Amino acid sequence: MKADLALKGGRVVTHAGEFDGGVAVQGGKVVALGSDDALPEAARTIELEGRVLMPGVVDPHCHLGVNYDYDDDMSTETAAAAAGGVTTVLLFIRNPNGSYIPFYKDRRARGEAHAHVDFGFHFGIQREDHIPEIGRVAVETGVQSFKCHMGYEPGNSIGIVSSTDAWVFGAMREAAKLPHGVVSVHCENTELAHLLKNEMMQTGRQDLPAYTESRPAFVEEEAISRVVRLAEITGCPLYVVHTSVGAGPALVREARSRGVEVTMETCPHYLTRTAYDRDLDARAKISPPLRDRENQEGLWRGILDGTIDTLGTDHVPFQKTGGDLWSEKPGVVSFAWELPLMLHFGVHERGLPLSHLVRLNSYNPARRFGLLPRKGFLAVGADADLVVVDLDEERVVDHSGKGTCLYQGWKLKGWPVLTISKGRVVAEDGVADPAALGTGRCVTVPEAG
Repeated sequence: MKADLALKGGRVVTHAGEFDGGVAVQGGKVVALGSDDALPEAARTIELEGRVLMPGVVDPHCHLGVNYDYDDDMSTETAAAAAGGVTTVLLFIRNPNGSYIPFYKDRRARGEAHAHVDFGFHFGIQREDHIPEIGRVAVETGVQSFKCHMGYEPGNSIGIVSSTDAWVFGAMREAAKLPHGVVSVHCENTELAHLLKNEMMQTGRQDLPAYTESRPAFVEEEAISRVVRLAEITGCPLYVVHTSVGAGPALVREARSRGVEVTMETCPHYLTRTAYDRDLDARAKISPPLRDRENQEGLWRGILDGTIDTLGTDHVPFQKTGGDLWSEKPGVVSFAWELPLMLHFGVHERGLPLSHLVRLNSYNPARRFGLLPRKGFLAVGADADLVVVDLDEERVVDHSGKGTCLYQGWKLKGWPVLTISKGRVVAEDGVADPAALGTGRCVTVPEAG
Protein backbone atom coordinates (compact mmCIF):
# COMPACT_ATOMS: atom_id res chain seq x y z
CA MET A 1 0.00 0.00 0.00
CA LYS A 2 1.19 3.50 -0.84
CA ALA A 3 -0.39 6.17 1.33
CA ASP A 4 -1.44 9.62 0.20
CA LEU A 5 0.43 11.34 3.02
CA ALA A 6 2.88 10.42 5.76
CA LEU A 7 3.99 12.59 8.66
CA LYS A 8 7.22 11.32 10.20
CA GLY A 9 9.78 12.15 12.82
CA GLY A 10 7.39 13.61 15.36
CA ARG A 11 6.27 13.34 18.93
CA VAL A 12 2.81 11.83 18.49
CA VAL A 13 0.42 12.60 21.35
CA THR A 14 -2.93 10.86 21.83
CA HIS A 15 -5.48 11.02 24.65
CA ALA A 16 -3.83 7.96 26.19
CA GLY A 17 -0.12 8.75 25.86
CA GLU A 18 2.58 9.46 23.30
CA PHE A 19 5.28 7.89 21.15
CA ASP A 20 7.96 8.91 18.67
CA GLY A 21 7.07 8.43 15.03
CA GLY A 22 4.17 9.50 12.88
CA VAL A 23 1.02 8.61 10.97
CA ALA A 24 0.04 7.69 7.43
CA VAL A 25 -3.12 8.83 5.66
CA GLN A 26 -5.08 7.33 2.79
CA GLY A 27 -8.43 8.57 1.48
CA GLY A 28 -8.79 11.06 4.31
CA LYS A 29 -8.42 8.39 7.01
CA VAL A 30 -5.56 7.33 9.28
CA VAL A 31 -4.28 4.02 7.92
CA ALA A 32 -1.18 3.56 10.06
CA LEU A 33 0.54 5.05 13.08
CA GLY A 34 3.68 4.11 14.90
CA SER A 35 7.42 4.38 14.52
CA ASP A 36 8.71 5.89 11.28
CA ASP A 37 9.94 2.56 9.93
CA ALA A 38 6.49 1.03 10.48
CA LEU A 39 4.78 3.54 8.18
CA PRO A 40 4.11 2.82 4.51
CA GLU A 41 5.56 4.82 1.66
CA ALA A 42 3.52 7.86 0.69
CA ALA A 43 3.00 10.15 -2.26
CA ARG A 44 3.87 13.05 0.05
CA THR A 45 5.95 12.96 3.22
CA ILE A 46 6.11 15.75 5.80
CA GLU A 47 9.09 15.68 8.12
CA LEU A 48 7.99 16.82 11.56
CA GLU A 49 11.52 17.33 12.92
CA GLY A 50 10.52 16.50 16.47
CA ARG A 51 7.44 18.67 16.60
CA VAL A 52 4.23 17.49 18.27
CA LEU A 53 1.50 15.78 16.26
CA MET A 54 -1.94 15.63 17.90
CA PRO A 55 -5.55 15.05 16.89
CA GLY A 56 -7.16 18.23 15.60
CA VAL A 57 -9.11 20.29 18.11
CA VAL A 58 -12.83 19.53 18.40
CA ASP A 59 -14.37 22.79 19.58
CA PRO A 60 -17.73 21.88 21.12
CA HIS A 61 -18.97 25.44 21.60
CA CYS A 62 -19.32 28.29 19.14
CA HIS A 63 -21.96 30.59 17.67
CA LEU A 64 -21.90 31.60 14.00
CA GLY A 65 -24.41 33.58 11.99
CA VAL A 66 -25.61 35.54 15.04
CA ASN A 67 -24.44 39.08 14.28
CA TYR A 68 -23.05 38.57 10.79
CA ASP A 69 -24.44 36.60 7.85
CA TYR A 70 -24.28 32.86 8.46
CA ASP A 71 -22.64 32.05 5.12
CA ASP A 72 -19.98 34.70 5.67
CA ASP A 73 -19.28 33.52 9.23
CA MET A 74 -18.96 29.93 8.08
CA SER A 75 -16.29 31.08 5.64
CA THR A 76 -14.27 33.54 7.71
CA GLU A 77 -14.57 31.93 11.14
CA THR A 78 -13.90 28.34 10.10
CA ALA A 79 -10.81 29.67 8.31
CA ALA A 80 -9.73 31.15 11.66
CA ALA A 81 -10.49 27.82 13.30
CA ALA A 82 -8.30 25.97 10.80
CA ALA A 83 -5.47 28.43 11.46
CA GLY A 84 -5.78 27.63 15.17
CA GLY A 85 -5.59 23.84 14.79
CA VAL A 86 -9.36 23.32 15.03
CA THR A 87 -10.68 20.64 12.68
CA THR A 88 -14.28 20.30 13.91
CA VAL A 89 -16.60 22.98 15.31
CA LEU A 90 -20.00 22.41 16.90
CA LEU A 91 -22.40 25.32 16.66
CA PHE A 92 -24.95 26.18 19.31
CA ILE A 93 -27.60 27.49 16.99
CA ARG A 94 -31.06 28.95 17.61
CA ASN A 95 -34.24 29.01 15.54
CA PRO A 96 -36.87 31.15 17.27
CA ASN A 97 -39.36 30.88 14.42
CA GLY A 98 -40.26 27.22 13.96
CA SER A 99 -39.14 23.64 13.50
CA TYR A 100 -35.49 22.64 13.46
CA ILE A 101 -35.91 20.11 10.62
CA PRO A 102 -36.12 22.51 7.64
CA PHE A 103 -33.78 24.85 9.51
CA TYR A 104 -31.19 22.07 9.74
CA LYS A 105 -31.41 21.22 6.05
CA ASP A 106 -30.82 24.86 5.13
CA ARG A 107 -27.95 25.43 7.56
CA ARG A 108 -26.25 22.15 6.71
CA ALA A 109 -26.27 22.86 2.97
CA ARG A 110 -25.09 26.44 3.36
CA GLY A 111 -22.42 25.39 5.85
CA GLU A 112 -21.01 22.71 3.56
CA ALA A 113 -20.72 25.32 0.80
CA HIS A 114 -18.58 27.63 2.94
CA ALA A 115 -16.80 25.76 5.75
CA HIS A 116 -13.04 25.14 5.79
CA VAL A 117 -13.36 22.39 8.45
CA ASP A 118 -16.05 19.97 9.55
CA PHE A 119 -18.95 21.24 11.65
CA GLY A 120 -22.04 20.08 13.48
CA PHE A 121 -24.96 21.42 15.48
CA HIS A 122 -26.54 21.65 18.89
CA PHE A 123 -30.09 23.07 18.79
CA GLY A 124 -31.34 25.66 21.27
CA ILE A 125 -34.69 25.28 23.01
CA GLN A 126 -36.27 28.63 22.18
CA ARG A 127 -39.94 27.69 22.07
CA GLU A 128 -42.07 25.33 24.12
CA ASP A 129 -42.96 23.40 20.97
CA HIS A 130 -39.29 22.60 20.38
CA ILE A 131 -39.48 20.11 23.27
CA PRO A 132 -41.96 17.51 21.94
CA GLU A 133 -40.14 17.67 18.58
CA ILE A 134 -36.82 16.48 20.03
CA GLY A 135 -37.27 12.81 19.12
CA ARG A 136 -38.24 13.57 15.53
CA VAL A 137 -35.44 16.09 15.17
CA ALA A 138 -32.91 13.48 16.29
CA VAL A 139 -34.16 10.97 13.70
CA GLU A 140 -34.36 13.39 10.78
CA THR A 141 -31.22 15.47 11.44
CA GLY A 142 -28.93 13.31 13.58
CA VAL A 143 -28.69 16.10 16.16
CA GLN A 144 -29.09 14.72 19.68
CA SER A 145 -27.73 17.67 21.66
CA PHE A 146 -30.07 20.42 22.85
CA LYS A 147 -29.33 23.60 24.77
CA CYS A 148 -31.33 25.47 27.35
CA HIS A 149 -30.32 29.03 28.16
CA MET A 150 -30.64 30.73 31.52
CA GLY A 151 -29.73 34.22 32.69
CA TYR A 152 -31.11 36.21 29.73
CA GLU A 153 -33.93 38.57 30.68
CA PRO A 154 -36.67 39.52 28.18
CA GLY A 155 -35.43 42.17 25.76
CA ASN A 156 -31.78 41.15 26.08
CA SER A 157 -29.37 42.48 23.46
CA ILE A 158 -29.06 39.23 21.47
CA GLY A 159 -32.63 37.97 21.55
CA ILE A 160 -32.13 34.74 23.50
CA VAL A 161 -35.20 33.20 25.13
CA SER A 162 -34.28 31.76 28.54
CA SER A 163 -35.68 28.39 29.49
CA THR A 164 -37.91 27.91 32.48
CA ASP A 165 -37.20 24.99 34.78
CA ALA A 166 -40.15 23.25 33.10
CA TRP A 167 -38.49 23.63 29.71
CA VAL A 168 -35.20 22.25 31.04
CA PHE A 169 -36.99 19.32 32.69
CA GLY A 170 -39.06 18.64 29.57
CA ALA A 171 -36.04 18.76 27.27
CA MET A 172 -34.16 16.39 29.56
CA ARG A 173 -37.04 13.91 29.63
CA GLU A 174 -37.09 13.80 25.83
CA ALA A 175 -33.30 13.76 25.31
CA ALA A 176 -32.92 10.94 27.85
CA LYS A 177 -34.78 8.69 25.43
CA LEU A 178 -32.15 9.14 22.71
CA PRO A 179 -29.08 6.88 22.32
CA HIS A 180 -26.68 9.86 22.52
CA GLY A 181 -29.02 12.49 23.94
CA VAL A 182 -27.61 15.32 26.03
CA VAL A 183 -28.91 18.64 27.29
CA SER A 184 -26.49 21.52 27.62
CA VAL A 185 -27.38 24.34 29.99
CA HIS A 186 -26.14 27.89 30.33
CA CYS A 187 -26.35 28.03 34.11
CA GLU A 188 -27.36 31.34 35.68
CA ASN A 189 -30.42 32.03 37.81
CA THR A 190 -32.44 34.20 35.42
CA GLU A 191 -34.54 35.98 38.05
CA LEU A 192 -31.57 36.79 40.28
CA ALA A 193 -29.53 38.00 37.33
CA HIS A 194 -32.38 40.31 36.28
CA LEU A 195 -32.87 41.67 39.80
CA LEU A 196 -29.20 42.32 40.49
CA LYS A 197 -28.60 43.83 37.06
CA ASN A 198 -31.38 46.37 37.61
CA GLU A 199 -29.95 47.25 41.01
CA MET A 200 -26.45 47.72 39.60
CA MET A 201 -27.71 49.83 36.71
CA GLN A 202 -29.16 52.26 39.22
CA THR A 203 -25.63 53.04 40.46
CA GLY A 204 -24.64 54.43 37.06
CA ARG A 205 -21.49 52.31 36.90
CA GLN A 206 -20.14 51.46 33.44
CA ASP A 207 -16.93 49.61 34.34
CA LEU A 208 -16.53 45.95 33.41
CA PRO A 209 -16.42 44.79 37.07
CA ALA A 210 -19.91 46.27 37.51
CA TYR A 211 -21.22 43.69 35.05
CA THR A 212 -19.45 40.87 36.91
CA GLU A 213 -20.72 42.09 40.28
CA SER A 214 -24.26 42.23 38.90
CA ARG A 215 -24.05 38.49 38.18
CA PRO A 216 -22.09 37.19 41.20
CA ALA A 217 -20.76 33.66 41.39
CA PHE A 218 -23.65 32.35 43.47
CA VAL A 219 -26.05 33.14 40.59
CA GLU A 220 -24.21 30.56 38.49
CA GLU A 221 -23.54 28.13 41.33
CA GLU A 222 -27.22 27.94 42.29
CA ALA A 223 -28.23 27.21 38.72
CA ILE A 224 -25.62 24.45 38.34
CA SER A 225 -26.95 22.76 41.47
CA ARG A 226 -30.54 23.03 40.22
CA VAL A 227 -29.96 21.58 36.75
CA VAL A 228 -27.81 18.79 38.21
CA ARG A 229 -30.83 17.78 40.28
CA LEU A 230 -33.08 17.84 37.20
CA ALA A 231 -30.56 15.67 35.34
CA GLU A 232 -30.53 13.27 38.27
CA ILE A 233 -34.32 12.99 38.26
CA THR A 234 -34.64 12.51 34.51
CA GLY A 235 -31.52 10.39 33.95
CA CYS A 236 -30.45 12.73 31.17
CA PRO A 237 -26.75 13.40 30.57
CA LEU A 238 -25.98 17.04 31.40
CA TYR A 239 -23.39 19.27 29.74
CA VAL A 240 -22.59 22.41 31.74
CA VAL A 241 -21.35 24.98 29.26
CA HIS A 242 -18.79 27.78 29.76
CA THR A 243 -18.28 27.38 33.52
CA SER A 244 -16.85 30.58 34.99
CA VAL A 245 -17.00 29.86 38.73
CA GLY A 246 -14.22 28.18 40.66
CA ALA A 247 -16.76 26.26 42.76
CA GLY A 248 -18.18 24.60 39.64
CA PRO A 249 -15.83 21.60 39.65
CA ALA A 250 -16.69 20.77 43.26
CA LEU A 251 -20.40 20.80 42.43
CA VAL A 252 -19.77 18.39 39.57
CA ARG A 253 -17.61 16.05 41.66
CA GLU A 254 -20.37 15.84 44.26
CA ALA A 255 -22.97 15.10 41.58
CA ARG A 256 -20.81 12.41 40.02
CA SER A 257 -20.40 10.77 43.42
CA ARG A 258 -24.18 10.21 43.34
CA GLY A 259 -24.02 8.74 39.85
CA VAL A 260 -25.23 11.79 37.91
CA GLU A 261 -23.75 11.96 34.41
CA VAL A 262 -22.36 15.49 34.15
CA THR A 263 -19.77 16.90 31.76
CA MET A 264 -18.25 20.29 32.58
CA GLU A 265 -16.79 22.76 30.09
CA THR A 266 -14.85 25.97 30.58
CA CYS A 267 -13.37 28.46 28.14
CA PRO A 268 -9.92 29.98 27.57
CA HIS A 269 -11.04 33.48 28.54
CA TYR A 270 -12.04 32.36 32.03
CA LEU A 271 -8.62 30.74 32.46
CA THR A 272 -6.59 33.71 31.24
CA ARG A 273 -8.55 36.91 31.89
CA THR A 274 -10.34 38.55 34.83
CA ALA A 275 -12.90 41.33 34.97
CA TYR A 276 -10.37 43.37 36.92
CA ASP A 277 -7.68 43.43 34.23
CA ARG A 278 -7.13 47.13 33.71
CA ASP A 279 -6.93 47.03 29.92
CA LEU A 280 -10.46 45.64 29.56
CA ASP A 281 -13.69 47.60 29.11
CA ALA A 282 -17.28 46.91 28.06
CA ARG A 283 -16.06 45.18 24.89
CA ALA A 284 -14.88 42.31 27.14
CA LYS A 285 -18.44 41.65 28.27
CA ILE A 286 -19.17 37.90 28.16
CA SER A 287 -22.05 35.83 29.50
CA PRO A 288 -21.37 34.46 32.09
CA PRO A 289 -18.95 37.25 32.98
CA LEU A 290 -15.23 37.22 33.49
CA ARG A 291 -14.59 36.83 37.19
CA ASP A 292 -11.73 37.34 39.64
CA ARG A 293 -8.42 35.60 40.19
CA GLU A 294 -9.80 33.31 42.91
CA ASN A 295 -12.43 31.87 40.59
CA GLN A 296 -9.84 31.55 37.84
CA GLU A 297 -7.57 29.49 40.08
CA GLY A 298 -10.49 27.26 41.01
CA LEU A 299 -11.05 26.53 37.33
CA TRP A 300 -7.38 25.71 36.80
CA ARG A 301 -7.56 23.26 39.70
CA GLY A 302 -10.55 21.65 37.98
CA ILE A 303 -8.57 21.42 34.74
CA LEU A 304 -5.51 19.87 36.32
CA ASP A 305 -7.37 17.34 38.48
CA GLY A 306 -9.54 16.21 35.58
CA THR A 307 -12.90 17.42 36.90
CA ILE A 308 -13.36 19.81 33.99
CA ASP A 309 -13.77 17.62 30.93
CA THR A 310 -13.75 19.90 27.91
CA LEU A 311 -12.67 23.28 26.59
CA GLY A 312 -14.91 25.31 24.34
CA THR A 313 -14.11 28.70 22.87
CA ASP A 314 -17.68 30.10 22.97
CA HIS A 315 -16.45 31.88 19.84
CA VAL A 316 -18.96 34.46 18.63
CA PRO A 317 -18.11 37.42 16.38
CA PHE A 318 -20.03 40.52 17.44
CA GLN A 319 -19.81 44.09 16.30
CA LYS A 320 -19.22 45.95 19.55
CA THR A 321 -19.61 49.64 20.23
CA GLY A 322 -17.53 50.00 23.40
CA GLY A 323 -20.40 52.17 24.61
CA ASP A 324 -23.10 51.42 27.17
CA LEU A 325 -22.09 48.43 29.27
CA TRP A 326 -25.61 47.17 29.79
CA SER A 327 -26.66 47.09 26.15
CA GLU A 328 -23.33 45.81 24.79
CA LYS A 329 -23.53 42.36 23.18
CA PRO A 330 -21.74 39.64 25.21
CA GLY A 331 -19.13 37.49 23.48
CA VAL A 332 -15.59 37.30 22.11
CA VAL A 333 -13.65 35.34 19.49
CA SER A 334 -11.06 32.67 20.31
CA PHE A 335 -10.84 30.03 17.54
CA ALA A 336 -7.32 31.00 16.49
CA TRP A 337 -5.85 31.25 20.02
CA GLU A 338 -7.43 28.58 22.22
CA LEU A 339 -4.67 26.08 21.48
CA PRO A 340 -1.77 28.58 21.84
CA LEU A 341 -3.31 29.87 25.08
CA MET A 342 -3.51 26.37 26.53
CA LEU A 343 0.00 25.53 25.38
CA HIS A 344 1.40 28.70 26.93
CA PHE A 345 -0.58 28.92 30.18
CA GLY A 346 -1.40 25.24 30.63
CA VAL A 347 1.49 23.20 29.26
CA HIS A 348 4.39 25.60 29.73
CA GLU A 349 3.33 27.49 32.87
CA ARG A 350 1.35 24.87 34.80
CA GLY A 351 2.77 21.58 33.56
CA LEU A 352 -0.42 20.33 31.93
CA PRO A 353 0.51 17.06 30.17
CA LEU A 354 -0.04 17.13 26.43
CA SER A 355 -2.12 13.95 26.56
CA HIS A 356 -4.40 15.68 29.10
CA LEU A 357 -4.74 18.62 26.72
CA VAL A 358 -5.73 16.20 23.94
CA ARG A 359 -8.45 14.80 26.19
CA LEU A 360 -9.77 18.29 26.94
CA ASN A 361 -9.54 19.55 23.38
CA SER A 362 -10.33 16.53 21.25
CA TYR A 363 -11.17 13.17 22.79
CA ASN A 364 -13.63 14.24 25.50
CA PRO A 365 -15.77 16.58 23.35
CA ALA A 366 -15.89 13.99 20.57
CA ARG A 367 -16.94 11.32 23.06
CA ARG A 368 -19.59 13.50 24.73
CA PHE A 369 -21.27 14.41 21.44
CA GLY A 370 -21.16 11.02 19.74
CA LEU A 371 -18.30 11.69 17.31
CA LEU A 372 -15.97 8.90 18.45
CA PRO A 373 -14.15 7.08 16.93
CA ARG A 374 -14.27 9.24 13.80
CA LYS A 375 -13.24 12.52 15.47
CA GLY A 376 -10.95 13.45 18.37
CA PHE A 377 -9.24 10.07 18.22
CA LEU A 378 -5.89 9.18 16.73
CA ALA A 379 -6.28 5.59 15.54
CA VAL A 380 -6.50 3.57 12.35
CA GLY A 381 -9.84 4.28 10.69
CA ALA A 382 -10.34 7.71 12.26
CA ASP A 383 -10.60 10.81 10.14
CA ALA A 384 -7.14 12.23 9.48
CA ASP A 385 -7.81 15.43 11.42
CA LEU A 386 -4.40 16.44 12.72
CA VAL A 387 -2.51 19.42 14.07
CA VAL A 388 1.26 19.88 14.19
CA VAL A 389 2.44 22.01 17.09
CA ASP A 390 5.77 23.75 17.64
CA LEU A 391 6.06 23.97 21.40
CA ASP A 392 8.95 26.43 21.21
CA GLU A 393 7.60 28.86 18.65
CA GLU A 394 6.80 32.29 20.04
CA ARG A 395 4.32 34.46 18.20
CA VAL A 396 2.38 37.63 18.99
CA VAL A 397 -1.41 37.57 18.74
CA ASP A 398 -2.51 39.86 15.93
CA HIS A 399 -6.26 39.94 15.29
CA SER A 400 -7.68 41.77 12.30
CA GLY A 401 -10.91 39.88 11.69
CA LYS A 402 -14.42 40.00 13.09
CA GLY A 403 -15.26 40.20 16.75
CA THR A 404 -13.44 41.11 19.94
CA CYS A 405 -10.08 39.53 20.78
CA LEU A 406 -8.96 39.68 24.41
CA TYR A 407 -5.34 38.77 23.62
CA GLN A 408 -4.17 41.34 21.09
CA GLY A 409 -0.42 41.88 21.42
CA TRP A 410 0.19 38.94 23.78
CA LYS A 411 3.29 36.89 23.07
CA LEU A 412 2.48 33.21 23.46
CA LYS A 413 4.80 30.22 23.40
CA GLY A 414 3.56 27.15 21.52
CA TRP A 415 1.62 27.41 18.26
CA PRO A 416 -0.06 25.19 15.67
CA VAL A 417 2.01 25.29 12.48
CA LEU A 418 0.07 22.83 10.29
CA THR A 419 -3.59 21.80 10.33
CA ILE A 420 -4.87 18.81 8.38
CA SER A 421 -8.59 18.09 7.89
CA LYS A 422 -9.49 14.67 6.49
CA GLY A 423 -5.99 14.30 5.09
CA ARG A 424 -5.88 17.72 3.46
CA VAL A 425 -3.66 20.59 4.63
CA VAL A 426 -6.10 23.41 5.41
CA ALA A 427 -3.79 25.83 7.24
CA GLU A 428 -0.07 26.41 7.60
CA ASP A 429 1.83 28.81 9.85
CA GLY A 430 -1.35 30.52 10.99
CA VAL A 431 -2.79 31.05 7.52
CA ALA A 432 -5.81 29.12 6.21
CA ASP A 433 -5.74 27.77 2.67
CA PRO A 434 -8.42 29.67 0.67
CA ALA A 435 -8.83 26.59 -1.54
CA ALA A 436 -10.21 24.70 1.48
CA LEU A 437 -13.40 26.77 1.32
CA GLY A 438 -16.34 24.39 1.03
CA THR A 439 -14.41 21.25 2.02
CA GLY A 440 -15.92 21.04 5.49
CA ARG A 441 -18.74 18.56 5.98
CA CYS A 442 -21.54 18.30 8.54
CA VAL A 443 -20.84 15.64 11.18
CA THR A 444 -24.30 15.66 12.79
CA VAL A 445 -26.28 13.73 10.19
CA PRO A 446 -29.17 11.23 10.14
CA GLU A 447 -28.11 7.60 10.39
CA ALA A 448 -28.79 7.10 6.70
CA GLY A 449 -26.97 10.34 5.80
